[in-house]
Amino acid sequence: MTQRVVVVGHGPIGHAFIEKLSEKQQGAFEISVLCEEPRPAYNRVMLTQYFQDRDGDQHDKMKLSYWSEEELSERGVKLVYGRGTEIDREKKEVIFSSPAGEVGRLAYDALVLATGSYCFVPPTPGMTLPEKRNPQWPDDPASRPDGVFVYRTIEDLEGLIAAAKKGARTAAVIGGGLLGLEAAKAVYDLKLESHVLEMAPYLMPTQLNESGGSALTKKIEALGIKVHVGVKIEEVVLEGGRAAGLRIVERGAAEASVVQADLVVVSCGVRPRDELAKACGLELGGRGGVKVDAALRTSDPSIYAIGEVASIGGSFCYGLWAPGVEQAEALATNLAEGVEAAKYEKSDLSTKLKLMGVDVASFGRDESFWFKRQFDGKDPSVRSLESFNDLDGSYRKLCFSADGQRLIGGVLVGDAKDYSKLLQLSKKEDLGGKTPESLAFGRPAPGETSGAAVDGGDGTGLADEDVICSCLNVSKGDIKKAIVEQEATTIAQVKKCTKAGTGCGGCCTPVGDVPKVLAATLKTLGKAVSDGICAHFPYNRRELFDIIKVKEIRSLEDALRSVGKGEGCELCKPIVASILAGLWNEHILRKGRDQIQDTNDRFLANIQKTGTYSVIPRCAGGDISPDELIAIGSIAKKFGLWTKVTGAQRLGMYGAPAHQLPAIWKELVEAGLETGHAYGKALRTVKSCVGSTWCRYGQQDSVSMAVTLEDRYKGLRSPHKIKMGVSGCLRECAEASGKDLGLIATAKGYNMYVCGNGGARPKHAVLLASDIDEHTCLKYADRFLMFYISTAKHLQRTAPWLEELPGGIEYLKKVVVQDSLGICAELEAMMERNVANYRCEWREVVYDEELQKKFRQFANTEETQNSEQIEYIEMRRQRHPNTCDLPDIKGPALYSADEVPADGWDWVFAGMAEDFPANGGLAVKHGSAEIAVFHLPSRDEDDGRWLATQNICPHKQVRAISRGLVGVRPDGQITLADPVYKSLYDLRSGGGVSHPELNLSTFQAREEGGRVLVKLPPAAELSAAFERQAEEAARSVGFTPPVRGSHPEIKVARRSDPTDW
Repeated sequence: MTQRVVVVGHGPIGHAFIEKLSEKQQGAFEISVLCEEPRPAYNRVMLTQYFQDRDGDQHDKMKLSYWSEEELSERGVKLVYGRGTEIDREKKEVIFSSPAGEVGRLAYDALVLATGSYCFVPPTPGMTLPEKRNPQWPDDPASRPDGVFVYRTIEDLEGLIAAAKKGARTAAVIGGGLLGLEAAKAVYDLKLESHVLEMAPYLMPTQLNESGGSALTKKIEALGIKVHVGVKIEEVVLEGGRAAGLRIVERGAAEASVVQADLVVVSCGVRPRDELAKACGLELGGRGGVKVDAALRTSDPSIYAIGEVASIGGSFCYGLWAPGVEQAEALATNLAEGVEAAKYEKSDLSTKLKLMGVDVASFGRDESFWFKRQFDGKDPSVRSLESFNDLDGSYRKLCFSADGQRLIGGVLVGDAKDYSKLLQLSKKEDLGGKTPESLAFGRPAPGETSGAAVDGGDGTGLADEDVICSCLNVSKGDIKKAIVEQEATTIAQVKKCTKAGTGCGGCCTPVGDVPKVLAATLKTLGKAVSDGICAHFPYNRRELFDIIKVKEIRSLEDALRSVGKGEGCELCKPIVASILAGLWNEHILRKGRDQIQDTNDRFLANIQKTGTYSVIPRCAGGDISPDELIAIGSIAKKFGLWTKVTGAQRLGMYGAPAHQLPAIWKELVEAGLETGHAYGKALRTVKSCVGSTWCRYGQQDSVSMAVTLEDRYKGLRSPHKIKMGVSGCLRECAEASGKDLGLIATAKGYNMYVCGNGGARPKHAVLLASDIDEHTCLKYADRFLMFYISTAKHLQRTAPWLEELPGGIEYLKKVVVQDSLGICAELEAMMERNVANYRCEWREVVYDEELQKKFRQFANTEETQNSEQIEYIEMRRQRHPNTCDLPDIKGPALYSADEVPADGWDWVFAGMAEDFPANGGLAVKHGSAEIAVFHLPSRDEDDGRWLATQNICPHKQVRAISRGLVGVRPDGQITLADPVYKSLYDLRSGGGVSHPELNLSTFQAREEGGRVLVKLPPAAELSAAFERQAEEAARSVGFTPPVRGSHPEIKVARRSDPTDW
């Protein structure tokens, strides 16, 4: 007989249960799930990823989504949207309210409460609206004033995004625990001035000790986030019913002060959603939640509870992902095999997270490590060793038994790469041949022997029975079994077979342990481990670099003929372009190389969201003359460009249309300026302080050294951008220790630091050499840079490259300083060739008429038109775009090349065939409408030699499709990567490849007597059709363009009273 199972709550744990139960006995259960949110379950652990994806409009097909509505249906799961309001235990029914307000009922044989938790909002004045409290929905945003948010769902994030778009500039996050720091990452990603407020004396007080919390504070404050610990929050300051700040008493302060904040995000803990259970009379836990036994049963044998609402034995609710998944597995087993088939008693509270780009881990032998706070140093039966690394700011504390023979637990901040190994060791009865000192300080103790590797040589340090994915409790043995028995030969297949990596995802990243196990196991099986860059090249970037160097290959076509296949795609073209530039440093726009560049390199400028470009001349070392300043100002004024001092100590001009770039750069070149390569994966800039020239503390001439470095390495193409810095003393005003290569002056010369970076995942550089002179600095820099360029992955910065480098910094020192591989002479020669071949790319363009043609706006006319579709306003003394993101144009395309009417359309001149680049496109003007025409000369005339589409990208409506990167897949599909947002389209059909709901109109194109023709409707008709399509897209989402002048200059509050000097 089919058993009716109703699940209340479709969050991650509710979904984990559904997934596991549906696999147990198909057909034995009729599963229904009541989902309170407007979309099916998604990965809440990786919620901050949404700020990159912002794909909530995809509904059930977001990148964070688990199963779509269709997939749930295919597995026999009935998805019901609504909020549970009552459980009728006598009738065995769940009563719910639908989104439309209708009342519904779900009958059950077994009811599973997976209602999770809600964000605890303290009863602090101004934080809630008590009169609007919703007992059935504690997280109801209507119960809080405007500007006060919680952080738990996609809707919460959408609210934060909307508030930021409306002009919010500052945010305060209440709570410095796991959830609070996740929320802090969210507001940080929104580019808001951020504050974190924690009532405890340090961050993450549940998982860390004070030293660990302090280390975490330093790393977070290094990002520019202000951390307040030990504070008392008195009230949320409201102005006009909206949050304006927080009145707090700082630690040690006698009086309260106000932290200004346009947004207040409350993330100071959760409480179990037990209101349904309480209302129907189920027994609750002592600290909330629904009391369950070892079979996950409540006091009603037909009702079960899992996840954050389940109070195990009535004493404790787990608030972590992994325990909830283990509970889901146990309950699914019990329902399928009998109530006593599986017992759940407790879970491991160990966890590893990346918070604000900082690795943080806490692990222990059992729950006593946290419940008894054995890491605080107050338990006489526990002895500890601490390790601080002042260079990278990391901290490690390991706790051992009194005799030093067993690892009890530990705290890791900043460097958690040993987490898995240490976690497994803490479960064992010895130290595996190690000493406490070697484990705590990360290096073998004198006389210590390594013993046999337990990992079989795969580099993980894990035995088969050890857990490799702590989120889903997947062992290394499970991974190997899937590879061997289920033929899972890719990371995607391993994730599908084992679920490893579907939690936080850390174990499946390129530096995680799962790829290591996969590679080693496939090698043991005698199977090739494919790490080729795409279907056209079976080699990774490092292998391809060596092949191109040895064979002296100078073009993509030669590379494909020699060691690849096919015609190339949007993946391999930029990689080959980067390798060719890094090896030979020839002009990237000559000999067809422009069509394998990403759009920034193709136009020698950074494309902006409007489709225009930035212009950033080089200011080597930040050293710039008054005449150069005047020239930049005059040129910016002449061409109507917005100007700004960039974050890299240069002057930037923004808003230049592609066709004006040669004229702008000609004036800059004639003023003595050259390209700054702000558009390339290349050396960007060398930042400097004023050094000994002006500063009373300066020990070396840092400006001259910075200029020397920049002049030597300008134009050097690499796997990712390179930034450098030179500080004239240990006060480090140039922030050289956060750069890919940094020099800090000493009395004897310079200390050289390498492999640091800022950005989303900041990393402190590490010391390569001390007290070296300028000549040695350049020698080591030559070697280091060329070794990195030769061996790194595509788009891999120096910091993660060093993390993956076997032996790390010590190995790098041997290679660069000691020449242990005997390759330094070759590395220096490669650099000399780069330096000798350098030419200012823009200087060559502005004096070469053929190169200038590549910047024409249209192929069929010298006329130009404004393609930005935005207006400009005066703001802060200069011209600003009245910016907005135009809505996506979704749905079928307006026109298809396969459906051309018999009458009314004409063949329109699109330009001369000789002007079109091979395997690339140009824009064509037709009235005010724009068409993109592409030329693939290797194809037959009736098989895509000439292709035409609309020039408007459906994603954000930027008119730039003609500037996209063309690729041909092995199956013959011709693709086009949009140059701004990288959306992928099928050039033949116009269909969206990466986003099926986004589609391009296509048109017939042909060549006659050297003239390219496109069959089009009348110009006015075509323009009007595209305008109506855009208007309909705006109406469908309620989009209204900003009113002129709707971005007034933001007034900064200042003291009105004069300063008392």
